[in-house]
Amino acid sequence: MDKLQEFWYCVAPQADIPLYKGGSLDGGAAAGLVAFVDYCRHNVRGTFSQAIQRALLHNPDFVHDIRLLLGISNKRFYLDMTYLAHMACTQTGERLVEERRENLVKHSTAWFVSRLSGPQREEWAKLVASYFLSNDLEQIVTAFLSLSERQVREIFNNLIAPKEIQQKQAKYRGHGAEQAAARSFFEAGALIYPPNKHLAPMAERDPNVNLANMEVVSHEAAAAGIHSFDLLVKDREGDIRVLVQSLIHTSDPGQYGVNKSDETVEIRKLVDQYNAAHPAKPVYLMGNVDGVGFSENPGGTIAKMLGVFDSFAQINTLFKISLYLQEIGLTQGVRQVMLDDDYFSPRAKDYFFHTYIRPAGARLISLPPEKAVRQVRAGRATLFY
Repeated sequence: MDKLQEFWYCVAPQADIPLYKGGSLDGGAAAGLVAFVDYCRHNVRGTFSQAIQRALLHNPDFVHDIRLLLGISNKRFYLDMTYLAHMACTQTGERLVEERRENLVKHSTAWFVSRLSGPQREEWAKLVASYFLSNDLEQIVTAFLSLSERQVREIFNNLIAPKEIQQKQAKYRGHGAEQAAARSFFEAGALIYPPNKHLAPMAERDPNVNLANMEVVSHEAAAAGIHSFDLLVKDREGDIRVLVQSLIHTSDPGQYGVNKSDETVEIRKLVDQYNAAHPAKPVYLMGNVDGVGFSENPGGTIAKMLGVFDSFAQINTLFKISLYLQEIGLTQGVRQVMLDDDYFSPRAKDYFFHTYIRPAGARLISLPPEKAVRQVRAGRATLFY
């Protein structure tokens, strides 16, 4: 079994990659949609365009509900509105945005929502309503007005929400995998940075490292040889010893995945240069990689990365983190490893023993020991200290 075969043997389906629990996937949108439909049911008078403008001024947050109703992603909305606002002028010929036409500036959905409560809010309501109407809002609302609240909720939960949730899940699963890996580093006794990554993976920005001197630099720094990492492991003297890249792809990684794999190859070269000049304290490059999405283009993505990582772990093989840290002398204490019988075949167990368990100075066991100072569940294995 080579590294790529190991990856496919242990790859996790989307459902097995944990969702980070720190973010909401629905935000009470069903209730918001019901409120919007109910408002329309009792307040449509005059033209439909005027009714929607009044609705947006009455409750600017209706923007989110209408966007979902029309199946428009958050990104699609704010990019479309950025362009429309960039081109729009008031009846007196004044631009709606401060920037000049030759200086387009992207604005967020929250920014556009806030315009509906500030100066020129009537102009903004007219612009936003016009955008929604151009996306067939009148026909859709007319159809919804004949439905009961229960039916509206059923349509939201079964037809509208899944699309929105699917878009968010990819992000939250990536952060969930990052948190799971960070927890394994922490439980192994490693000094991780950011220090609370195992508790709040989205709390801080990923650290940037100057690979020429292996020092953390500011996020504003932009120069050759500076790269961002999801997690760092330091030794007792505070020196960086492990760089961790996390790439979780449950769907097609696309050009982003190709670019990231090329970046990993470049990072490998820079790490090797640093290690050649600092042999007493080498730095290791580890990957936290998983997902069936890599099957879309394995040669251009995962195969390249596995060829340059010093080691890598997946959701099902998180136990490898403790073993590798022990092998390179950053942690200690793992004495025995019990791999799950219902996941690893005898042949796979033999591979993991010779490749990871024995080099770390641990034993492969088939039954729990009578005594252990501590035991840690990691992926599809239990570590005994």
